[in-house]
Amino acid sequence: MPRMTKSTGARRLAQVVALVTVVATAAACTSGSGGGGGSGSSPGPVGAPVQGGVVRVAEAPSTFPDAIWPFDSAAQVSTVNTSQFQELFYRPLYYWGLNDKVALDPEVSLGEAPAWSPDGKTVTIQVKPWKWSNGEDVTAQDVLFWINMAKAETSNSGYYTPPNPAIGAKYFPDNVASATASGQTLTLTLDTPVSQTWFTDDELSQITPMPLAWDLTGPGQKGGCAGDAFGSDAAMTDCAADYAYLSAQSTKGGDFAGSPLWSVVDGPWKLKTYNGTSGAYAIVPNTAYSGPQKPYLDEVDFVPYTSDTTEYADLKAGSGGANAIDVGYLPAEDSPTFNAKNPDAGNPLSGAGYYIPAPTYLDEISYYQINFANPDVGPLFKQPYFTKAVQDTVDQQGIINGIWKGWGYPSTGAVPSLPAGNPLSPKSQSEKATYDPAAAKQLLRGHGWNTDSTPATCTNPGTGPDQCGAGIAAGAKAAFTMNYPSGQAALDTMAADMRSDAAKAGIGITVVSQTQNTIGNEGVACTAAQPAGCQWQALLYGGWVFDPDYYPTGDALFATGAGPNVWSFSDPKLDQLIVKTTTGSDVNDLYAYEDYIAGDQPVIYTPNTLTVSEVTRKLHVDAGDPFQGYEPEYWYHTK
Repeated sequence: MPRMTKSTGARRLAQVVALVTVVATAAACTSGSGGGGGSGSSPGPVGAPVQGGVVRVAEAPSTFPDAIWPFDSAAQVSTVNTSQFQELFYRPLYYWGLNDKVALDPEVSLGEAPAWSPDGKTVTIQVKPWKWSNGEDVTAQDVLFWINMAKAETSNSGYYTPPNPAIGAKYFPDNVASATASGQTLTLTLDTPVSQTWFTDDELSQITPMPLAWDLTGPGQKGGCAGDAFGSDAAMTDCAADYAYLSAQSTKGGDFAGSPLWSVVDGPWKLKTYNGTSGAYAIVPNTAYSGPQKPYLDEVDFVPYTSDTTEYADLKAGSGGANAIDVGYLPAEDSPTFNAKNPDAGNPLSGAGYYIPAPTYLDEISYYQINFANPDVGPLFKQPYFTKAVQDTVDQQGIINGIWKGWGYPSTGAVPSLPAGNPLSPKSQSEKATYDPAAAKQLLRGHGWNTDSTPATCTNPGTGPDQCGAGIAAGAKAAFTMNYPSGQAALDTMAADMRSDAAKAGIGITVVSQTQNTIGNEGVACTAAQPAGCQWQALLYGGWVFDPDYYPTGDALFATGAGPNVWSFSDPKLDQLIVKTTTGSDVNDLYAYEDYIAGDQPVIYTPNTLTVSEVTRKLHVDAGDPFQGYEPEYWYHTK
């Protein structure tokens, strides 16, 4: 599953926008025998680790990283860019998700646990004594470098949520009154007290320290962003100059591997090669890595594919060849029926030397985005009855049982129900996925639509309780276009099924396949500067992995103006509820947010799928990540 800005994330945020990959690259969703995120057991390898070796990993069809600098725009925030690529080289201040846990991992994090002042307004962070690969120390100044950039480049940050003066809401970095760095100590003073859980889990988790070697405005041209006073005029000017240079270099894929910029790393890996055309890349250990868990492997190669058919053909060729895939995935149509007690049961590639590990349940919600700012269909999406009707035509469990052969679970709300660890309200815990095209048709009829044919036609325009709603004229059609990723037969079937089921209620959906990266670039917010963001209608980009907004308050995703909220959803009441979750410590505030958004749907939920991974029996991969990240430093061959 992709994560979207944030995204696609984006790891952090895909926030996909961090947007995300609809069928995740296999390694991101594998866990070893008895992995914490999955159920049952797997016939994975046992035995002492063998140092060295090369592992080849299959990339999802037409999906590969295209931005290396860990300061992503909304279009770049995806798990493919962040947790599956950038974090291999550049470690975030706080690291989440190791060993299949929805939790912060203090050992792998660059920062010690935050210390708060009694008034709850000042937080002090000690940066651990790590090293950059060029021999320089990782210091608090490197952290402040990222924060200064975030303050100066809010319009270019995929994680930014603007202030909402009407309700007194401020988010990072606007809620920071001062920020100073001294040696290994970073001190932030905030305007007002905040929820300390939220600030650590959702705000500090965004930060990736940046080496002073990146403080440049051009080749050999020293900048000033890293050393300027936070929020100063000098910082705004100098960071803008740095940004212009670094952001341009970040997308020049042909230069990634040889760049003097991106070769300065503090993570366990460094980039060996990268093909900006095909998406193939290789990583090797960072011999200067000073953190825990040095890599066992000599190299990990990521192998691109344009379709899951060609990837499966390579898997069927067997695991013994010199160029065999070591970590791949089964297309849905070739997968066995899910067996929770033994995921490897019925594995069609058992004889080829592969096993299916227990799946990892990602901390995500899956959905397709609907553009509230589109001039043609935006008025439709702004009607809660209409989004409810569309949702009722999505047969999530049917899709899971049929297309995905049981490898999945429904999305039932704005907070993930799986894996365990999220604070779910009693209502959220009892929420079930609905499928009722007849009820959806009745909803349309009750609001002024003639459903005798598809698409239905508005015959009673107006804003009354039995009318079509604001902005919907007589004769308007209940129809929109949804773009979805190409190269995966299961998605072709899923899109066709959703179109067919929507038609039963009088809703017309035109489905169009495009490459994953094309959809990611298309999915931008509608603004005067980005008129293309007003044109798309619906995008099946993948969903949202809650990284780095680990405390699922919605401020980074559903709040008005949030960077990943490229579909222009806005609800003043929801914004007020979100603010309460960020300023107080009462979990009932989060429950109130969850319960309200359940009736004010900003997206159309789709099933969460469990990737059916295939791993060669000689390879141990036991560090599954519920945020769709890679930790290949924990992989090893066995004797």
